[in-house]
Amino acid sequence: MKALSMSELAVLYFPKSSVKSANTQLKRWIAYNRALQDELNATGYRNGQRMLTPKQVGLIVYYLGEP
Repeated sequence: MKALSMSELAVLYFPKSSVKSANTQLKRWIAYNRALQDELNATGYRNGQRMLTPKQVGLIVYYLGEP
């Protein structure tokens, strides 16, 4: 995994959506998945974070599946 912006990752998950809509939807998926949210928080993730570390990207892919 490599570091990605939240927007880059969101567009990979929702390629037919606008960047803003994709971003909102990915954040919603993260919020609904409590285990994912807890693990992200343990890595230092905060709401409004623009860049995701490789570990954070890996956790999102692990919990949500490949984009």
